[in-house]
Amino acid sequence: MKKLFVLFSVIICLIVSSVSVFAAEDLLDENTSTIITVSFKAGTTSYTVNGKAVKAEASAVVQGKTFVPVKVITDALGASFTPDLKKKTAVIKYNDVEIKITDKKKEAVIAGKKTKMDAAPYIKNSSFMASVTFLADVFGADLKNSGGKVTFTKEIANPNSIKDFGTIIKNTNKTKVGDSYYKWSMKLPRELTLSSRTFNGDNNFFISQDESYGIMIAIKDKDKDATLEDEQQNLREEAEDSTLIDYGIYESNGIEYAEIVYKGSDVTFVKRVYMTDTKEFVLLLLLENDKSYLDNKYQDLIDSFQFKFSKDGSTEDLSDVSATGYRKYQDTQLKWSAKILPYWREYKDDNIHNEVQFDGLFGEIFSVKIYSLEKGETLDSITSSAIKNYECDYNPEIFKFERQESAVIGGVKCSKIYYKYNISDKPIYGCDIFFVGKNYKYVLCYELSEESYNDSSKRMMVEGMVNSFRFEQLDLKATGKLMDPSKITSSTKTRTFDDDYYSFKLPSGWKTSQDNTDDFKQYYSSDGYLSLAITTVDMKLPSSDFFAGLDQYFNSLVNKNLKLESKTAINEKGTFGYKYVLNLNTNDTQYRQEIYVLTKGNQAIQVTLTANSFYYGSKNKEIVSSIWNSFTLK
Repeated sequence: MKKLFVLFSVIICLIVSSVSVFAAEDLLDENTSTIITVSFKAGTTSYTVNGKAVKAEASAVVQGKTFVPVKVITDALGASFTPDLKKKTAVIKYNDVEIKITDKKKEAVIAGKKTKMDAAPYIKNSSFMASVTFLADVFGADLKNSGGKVTFTKEIANPNSIKDFGTIIKNTNKTKVGDSYYKWSMKLPRELTLSSRTFNGDNNFFISQDESYGIMIAIKDKDKDATLEDEQQNLREEAEDSTLIDYGIYESNGIEYAEIVYKGSDVTFVKRVYMTDTKEFVLLLLLENDKSYLDNKYQDLIDSFQFKFSKDGSTEDLSDVSATGYRKYQDTQLKWSAKILPYWREYKDDNIHNEVQFDGLFGEIFSVKIYSLEKGETLDSITSSAIKNYECDYNPEIFKFERQESAVIGGVKCSKIYYKYNISDKPIYGCDIFFVGKNYKYVLCYELSEESYNDSSKRMMVEGMVNSFRFEQLDLKATGKLMDPSKITSSTKTRTFDDDYYSFKLPSGWKTSQDNTDDFKQYYSSDGYLSLAITTVDMKLPSSDFFAGLDQYFNSLVNKNLKLESKTAINEKGTFGYKYVLNLNTNDTQYRQEIYVLTKGNQAIQVTLTANSFYYGSKNKEIVSSIWNSFTLK
């Protein structure tokens, strides 16, 4: 595993430092593989499953075959296991494949086909026991027996796809591999295994069994004006701190590509960029420095890459796109699935396992979140609460609640709330969908740009993702609590801040800027939607001249991204001043600023309350008002 680790580490370093065709955020952390391990000593009731101790029926050696409880393996893999002790049968469902086994019968039915087993399963103390060899074969896992310890190891290239890519490549007899959806293929040497693949198939990493070389195929949409010459320059910049071996634009099989070859301290890189009218393909070969990239073994492999997928049966197809135009996404731990449009990318924080989002090409999103059902919550109460939160959290001038509908999806009642909002004068159409299970609630959401929303076929395909959503009831004890962040209520407590010239109160939880000085202080809300800045300056002019100069200053700032909404004379806090309200647009985010300029003696004090306009609902309006009302001059 050491060489494999080195190769992957090099890829990550390459990606981080690269200015090539793929930006760091596009490829970083694309290693989507999951490694499942189950280890035990025959004859004991103790099993180590992915590092955790599990107790179950004791494993046993019978006539030279090692038997384990089937449920230990299926639970580790996230497969469903349904035993029927009366009929003495059991059904395993894994990646849409059904496996049926029968007590004391040396035959299994896999996807409707009868298959001989190496040993007949049996029932002991209500547990179905099966040969670990059979289970490893059927699940495409590896077995290792060392010092009486048996280890069952399975690497899953992408745990959320219904297609077990690693097992397919491991067991295939085909000479080529490719993707019929993206229309590419290349040779498949017997020693190559698929180590990792993103859910939408735009990144695939193969590695040799001896871990001496690996090859990555990555795909992205081509920028309108991109050329091979541009990418050639990007490749050169990528390798500027390495030993350059080769560099240029070449042709193979009638296809032009930009290529660079360079050496790092341990690994040689051969990187090619290909272009079609709509896509860019990156082929990256990594091999240990004691291997020559000019060896026919490696040159034949990378030269075999082409923008074709033959349907003559010689090519193993990695595509899992169905005839209806979707990929099925499954979460075997939280037991839900949905059909996702094939080009949408999955975004998931490894530390947040109950939320996932998929992004389309034009700003569309589809997300699924799962939270514990709170005491007393119902579908109606959740819907009502969501509508109230819209009013509380969002600016009514930007965010509009449209309508609420009841529906049935997959035989389960749900509630749909439609809304619309504008970002930089561009309308976004969205829908929140709520399901209620026995112990958990499911919150789905999609948002579409105006172009996608007005295209009925695109809108129907996105609605199709929602309509495909299915879930199974989760066991509360096994799954645990999944808290809904929207249920976290802000503290009503405040903190008082004192200065030589003024004092004010802020809600508990606000953060103080590390850059504060005697004359300038800044504070932020924990969510970042609100901020307070206070500036104190010595006035060297009469107040009338000072305010006149201030007017000139604000007027000079006004442009297409900054608008002065209003200016009001105020007599507050025991003094005279002005209140300015500005609207600021920066990086497609709109902000509302209330700026109060007051004078006290020879001091001018500017108090700036800034709010993200989108989140300037009734809650944040009240907070802004309370902060200003608490402000006093000394």
